[in-house]
Amino acid sequence: EASRARIEEDLGAGESVSERVGRVFAGYRCGTMTRGVEHPGDIAEAASLSSIALPPCHYPIHETLGAAIDSGALSRLQLEGVAYACQKHLERLPDGTRAGFMIGDGAGVGKGRQISGVVLDNFARGRRRHVWISSSRDLKRDAERDLHDLGCYGLRVIDGVKELERETRAVGLSKSCAEGVLFVTYSALVSKNAAGKTRLEQILEWFAGGDDEKDEKDGVKRERAASGCLIFDECHKAKNFNAGADTGSKVAACVIELQRRLPNARVVYCSATGVSEVGNMAYMRRLGFWGRGTPFHDAKAFIDAMKHRGVGFLEMLAMEMKASGKYVSRGLSFRQAEFCAIETVLDKRQKTAYDACADFVAKLKACLAQALAETRSSSTRAGATWKAYWSMHQRLFKLLCVSAKVPEVVRHAKAALKRGQCVVVGMQTTGESAEAWEMEVTKGNSISGDVPRGEFVSTTRAMLRAFVETHFPTHIVDVAAVDSAEGANGARVEVHEKSAPFRTDGGVSGVSSRGVALRPHAECVEAKGILLDLIERLDLPPNALDELVDELGGPTAVAEMTGRRWRVVRRGGRLRREARGGDVVGNGVGNAGSDDKTDGVNIKEKRAFQSGEKLVAVISDAASTGISLHARAGEGNQRRRVHVTIELPWSADKAIQQLGRTHRSNQTSGPSYVMVSTNLGGERRFAAAVARRLQSLGALTRGDRRAATGIDLSEGNLDSPLGRQALKKMYDALVLRNTHGPRGGLANGVPLEAVLAHLPRRDEEEERQGQASSETPDEENDAPDASAYLFLEARSPGAGVSALHDELRACVVSLGVQVGLSPGVLTDQQRLMLLETGSGSRDVSDVRRFLNRVLGLPTRAQNLLFGYFLETLEAETRAAKAEGRYTEGVSDLSGSDVTIETSETLVKDPFDPANAGAELKKTTVAVDRGVSFRDARAALRRHAARFGGLRPRDGFYRMRREMYGRAQVILALTKPGTRNTFAVTRPNTGASLFEMELEDLDAKYVKVELNGAFLEEDDAEGNEEGNEAIKAADKDDALTRLRSDWTETFDLTELGCMHGGVCANELCRIGTRKVRCCVLSGAVVPSWGVLEKVLEKHADRFPRSDRGMRAARVVAEDGTKVVGIRYPEELLEEVREKLVQEWAARDDAERRRGERGKNDKGEDEDVGKQTRSREAVTPVDARCARRAATAPKTMRSFFQTGTHTPEFDAVDRVENGSISLEPEPSKKRLKGVSEKRDTRLAKNNKNATSFFAPKGVAAPRRGTQTCPICQHVFPASSLNTDVNVHVDKCVERATGAG
Repeated sequence: EASRARIEEDLGAGESVSERVGRVFAGYRCGTMTRGVEHPGDIAEAASLSSIALPPCHYPIHETLGAAIDSGALSRLQLEGVAYACQKHLERLPDGTRAGFMIGDGAGVGKGRQISGVVLDNFARGRRRHVWISSSRDLKRDAERDLHDLGCYGLRVIDGVKELERETRAVGLSKSCAEGVLFVTYSALVSKNAAGKTRLEQILEWFAGGDDEKDEKDGVKRERAASGCLIFDECHKAKNFNAGADTGSKVAACVIELQRRLPNARVVYCSATGVSEVGNMAYMRRLGFWGRGTPFHDAKAFIDAMKHRGVGFLEMLAMEMKASGKYVSRGLSFRQAEFCAIETVLDKRQKTAYDACADFVAKLKACLAQALAETRSSSTRAGATWKAYWSMHQRLFKLLCVSAKVPEVVRHAKAALKRGQCVVVGMQTTGESAEAWEMEVTKGNSISGDVPRGEFVSTTRAMLRAFVETHFPTHIVDVAAVDSAEGANGARVEVHEKSAPFRTDGGVSGVSSRGVALRPHAECVEAKGILLDLIERLDLPPNALDELVDELGGPTAVAEMTGRRWRVVRRGGRLRREARGGDVVGNGVGNAGSDDKTDGVNIKEKRAFQSGEKLVAVISDAASTGISLHARAGEGNQRRRVHVTIELPWSADKAIQQLGRTHRSNQTSGPSYVMVSTNLGGERRFAAAVARRLQSLGALTRGDRRAATGIDLSEGNLDSPLGRQALKKMYDALVLRNTHGPRGGLANGVPLEAVLAHLPRRDEEEERQGQASSETPDEENDAPDASAYLFLEARSPGAGVSALHDELRACVVSLGVQVGLSPGVLTDQQRLMLLETGSGSRDVSDVRRFLNRVLGLPTRAQNLLFGYFLETLEAETRAAKAEGRYTEGVSDLSGSDVTIETSETLVKDPFDPANAGAELKKTTVAVDRGVSFRDARAALRRHAARFGGLRPRDGFYRMRREMYGRAQVILALTKPGTRNTFAVTRPNTGASLFEMELEDLDAKYVKVELNGAFLEEDDAEGNEEGNEAIKAADKDDALTRLRSDWTETFDLTELGCMHGGVCANELCRIGTRKVRCCVLSGAVVPSWGVLEKVLEKHADRFPRSDRGMRAARVVAEDGTKVVGIRYPEELLEEVREKLVQEWAARDDAERRRGERGKNDKGEDEDVGKQTRSREAVTPVDARCARRAATAPKTMRSFFQTGTHTPEFDAVDRVENGSISLEPEPSKKRLKGVSEKRDTRLAKNNKNATSFFAPKGVAAPRRGTQTCPICQHVFPASSLNTDVNVHVDKCVERATGAG
């Protein structure tokens, strides 16, 4: 019986409906709004989300935004986001708080315009106070612009809480700040005013409509009643909150507190990168993921469930969010963009320098451990020192990798400029702090002027010097001293015990801040001096940013948009250090600009790049938000952008923000993205970190893990469940030192040859020329190469692997990770290092720490250890695919014919009767998964065309022995990116879910040899020569037999099983072509726990392919789409029973909790009912709507022609069912008076305008202003501040010229 099961499995008996990974994106067309203009950009949506329809929208958004819609200020796409946000705000969550909405749109959609629409609608309905929280004060002007674009001129945007304080009078808040939008930053939430009062409390008081503290209970009631908008723009700034420990960033805590204190506020979360880490969702309280009426008691339970249940759970969550109308996620299509990756190979000098630096850091680690022991440092101080060491370690080698890529980036940038393109180089770090430290040490207090050595400062050298000077301990407690010690010069040296960093001059005694006398430790002082000398002798690269700017033409050709205030540039052939924000005066010394001046320099540089004055731009993390560098229509620089990423950011948030700088709407051409990396295995650590976040981000905020940026980085996702399992198995193999078996105990049975293939190949020319310098011996040449290990293995099986494990074990010891290594198999030096690290096993599955530390190994050891890990991971992935545990995102159920048979509601959540998304629906799908011989031949031909021909192993195969009275044939094609892995297609079951290795293929099948005319058969039809080719192919006996064998199985299994006539079971359906499968959709997320438990309980009853819950999409022949998870239909009755029981128990618990009448804080539960409810739409407030459309009078109002604001009637006009925001002249004026007054004002204004213009200069057009000095004409949308700044600059220039 077991033998028969194995045979049937080989023939595909365990195959389910085949799945194929379809397209990631689909074009987005707004189907919910009929009024308004189409969005100007090419917008796309994740293909999985595009299959989910938004619920019907009945919110009367046209009542308040009719004028903006008709004028085209809001597109249908943007109107959709505004309408659904306002509609969702009418709902109450089961705990009584108001439901929130999330705008997850990417660049090019207009998130700010949608936020302004939500604010304007609420203000027009009488809610007069709103809070807009964003990441930067610079975005306040964008908020004003978006509101003005919608015709909302009368709603003041208050610039932070400080402006509220300035506008507070003795009688209270000024009238101008009594209503409007309070614009604050996330950093302001955690600050305090001069009196010690928190800004958070001030925001709450203003939002609640009161500024007195006399009645605390009355203030609480006002907070609960306040129903304005609470906007969290760029809400990813509120991440990093530990829901379990109730700790984390102060910003996240303040965001959570705001929502708790304001249960009636209308919350909008807005960010394209709202969730880059699963654990960063604790602030999204108003989306209803946890709490009453949900399967999760609190945020910790929800986050833990997401972490354990994988990416499939997140994909379904995003789809359910859209289905319930709480989430939209659209983005600019990447169809115009191109992507490519470049790998730069380290040259001889770079590799030698890298190895020397790694060797020095290893020595530094050993000396540091000895010094901490000799100086008897406390555990607190030692811990802080090691934390600083590993932080420096990670940043140091990352910067070395960046510097190694500079020559390749320069070559690529210059080539792009020659092609008529422009270049944007993306970085994250500038190295300014380390560079400034180095300049202070070498030049004293002055850090401007000529560079002392006449060369660029090495950031990596400065980083090493700063660490040794600051953190290397040289003093010990002087137990013989009674009083505090004094130095030779009588000066008292303060040394703080509480912190690790301290600096002393050699030989100087001192006392700690606690009065403990200290004296220098002679050996430690000497060791510190030796280390500093070794740092000076290292061949380290210069600052990558300074080198890039210099190589690409200097500051006159490169627009630098970074956060640094000082930089080293080449002036007149000499290197000088100068301020970016100040003018160089005299000897080149300038004043360092403030942060505001730095922002101003970035804006100036942006204009130079966009106008075409400069064709190269370098941006850092500081310029990754709020700056647009795309080929905007109408700008002077219309060249295509080549966006080169030389340094991957630490998080997906920053990666997407930076990619979005050059890819936005209204562009004439899409960017070309270039990702540059080195051939160092450890550098993939940074790609892996970003890929893991992008995968999670795409899964939750796009509905498909591949859709975060349009770039597929899934192969770089090493920090995954499979990656953690692979790392543990690799460590276990090193710990056990197992040498049993022909493969010598390598983890996961990895072949020795595969691991050794990652060793760098020696250059014979370099060996003849001699290698490294005498100062830096090349230890790599003394290490055994691949042939030595293979020779040992061939002579004695297991010996080669044992030798390899010995080398890799030494590498793991130097990483400083606790993986359970035993001292018995280590050398004496390695035992000392292990003693310092510890012999625990806490890091056996910590992929992050492994990838952080592996970069500090020499190039040979790094590539070898990292290669071993990659090979182990690949073997783990193959095993997961064979067991049905591996998925590649939302896949399409494929087949020659797909039909939806039935669709019904399995169970409905009684807690949410009004929400259609709370129904768990069952859809039965009939699929014909068979592949005809003609289709198989076409698939082979497409494979050949795609990869430029067939590989020798690609083609049709026949099983070595007949089964069930006939020959069994398959089509095997090499999987892209592999050499010995094949995708298999069978005539009855179609494309297999499982891949086949070359070893298994050769053992069970024989390739069918066919002539060359076989591939040309379809293309040859219709011409005489082609017909001759067809006839020649038909005469091929092998082809005739293959077609017959394939067609026999295809026809036989249309309705019957694969056994044919030998099967006695009439109900047998094993291997049949036409099968039925079940897809669950709707309330999958709240039902996930029950679905998972029931499936695990009965896993043995189903083939491997049906033992996992994978997200799938069904597109029927009639166009009907269903997206959900595949699930065995036989288990649904048990699932229904358990869900009803679980939901009933939850309902009872919530009812008992409600009867107590208290919430978690012990407060009266009076904010709402326990079940979801929906409020009625608030009618439009005529006065508020009129004030929103009326611009406040300023000085400009009296000097602009025809721009005076007429008075309004007491009753607003209603046109077409909506409030008209256009003013109507007052009827109180006498007939003809207004006309005469307007004519007189126009004449006076005309004369006044002409007064400032010299003779021969035409007067500006209506509604504009002119500079009285340079005659510059300001646009009509210019603000007073813009005009004043311009005039001030003109006065300064005129005064200086005089």
